[in-house]
Order: sequence, then C-alpha cells, then structure tokens
Amino acid sequence: MEKFSFKREIILWIFLLLPIIYLAFVWNKLPDRVPIHFGFNGEPDGWGRKITEFILIGANVFVYSVTFFLRYIDPKKLSDGFFTSNFFKLRASLTVFLSVLSILVINSALPGTGRATMHWMAPCVFLFVSIAGNFMINLKPNWFLGIRTPWTLSNDTVWRKTHHIGGRIFFYGGLICIPLTFLIHGLWLNALIGILTIGATGFLFGYSFWLFKQEQKKVTG
Repeated sequence: MEKFSFKREIILWIFLLLPIIYLAFVWNKLPDRVPIHFGFNGEPDGWGRKITEFILIGANVFVYSVTFFLRYIDPKKLSDGFFTSNFFKLRASLTVFLSVLSILVINSALPGTGRATMHWMAPCVFLFVSIAGNFMINLKPNWFLGIRTPWTLSNDTVWRKTHHIGGRIFFYGGLICIPLTFLIHGLWLNALIGILTIGATGFLFGYSFWLFKQEQKKVTG
C-alpha cells in the first residue's frame, strides 16, 4: 500500500475549495431561482433555490472522503495492490472533474451564461470517461471499483481480460467523443452519451460472461 502524502492531498484540497471560493465570489450575482436541470436543447427545464448550488460541491467532498478512507475500511486488506499511485491519479481526476463541473454549474446560473456554459459539460464528461478508462485497463481485482459482474468477481482472468478491453473502449471512446460534442447538440449528444455508457456496459456484461464460459471449458477440458 502506498504511503500517505500530505503534499499531494493539499493539491486535492485546493481543488475542493475552488468551487466554494467561486460560489462565494458570485453569490450576490446569482438569481434567487437558478436552473438545476437542462433539457435536450440546452435550455433549463428545472429550477431551484440558489442554495442548491452547494449540492454538487458537497457531493465532491463526500466522494473525496470516501475514496480517501477506502484503504482504511478494506475489511481483509485484500486490495493492497489496488491502492497505488494509479489510484491516487484516479482520485485526483475525479476531484478535479467534479470541481470543474461544480464551477460550470454555478456559472450556468449566472444571467446570460447558461446555455454557453452547458456546452462545456459534455467535453468534460467524456474527458473524465477517457481518463477513467485508462486507469481501468490495468485495474487489479478489488472490493470497490471496476466492472463488477458475477463473472469478473469469480475469476481473476476474466476480471483482467474484461478490464483490459473495457478500459480501452472507454479510453478511446471518450477521446473520439470529445470533438464530436462541438459538432452535435441536443438529443444527438444525449444519444452519443447513451451509446458509450449503456452500450459499452451491456457489451462488457456479456463479454465477461462469455470469457467465464471459456475459462470453464479450459478447466473441464
């Protein structure tokens, strides 16, 4: 297990604070009624009080706390090989992603900035998908993260092969989708997100089952 690094955690704390600082800076400029959901056309179709801007910030703090303490609540210490520098990179990517997303959401609530700001959310989402896919390629079996089907959890070989191809699907899929977000909008953009997430998830579920059957055939001869 990698040792705790106070200096590295400070960087993440800074990113956790950035949305809070930005929210405090623009608080008086925010209307009392802010958009909390946007439709396929990029226009707001859900509203709430401006206090709701704290929700995503709080979610980021919660996710950071959970991922930080995972190593200490691992019941049997079977995931020691999982808590490496690569895991810190994933934690850092997740913290930065949610911080940027929080700032974009806050900025979208400012008068006259909503639709233009929302256009940057999709590229950020696909960039994080790509980064997470890169991490997933060599992800070791663990209690917490990954493609967790009955068959990957039952066989280390199935786990390794499923994550090897799954990580590449999300990595290259995310990279390909980033430029597409500047060309398509609305319903087509949501369809693109659905294809990459739901489509890839369904494929990997079936792929892990097929791999498991192949491994069983090797054992039974």
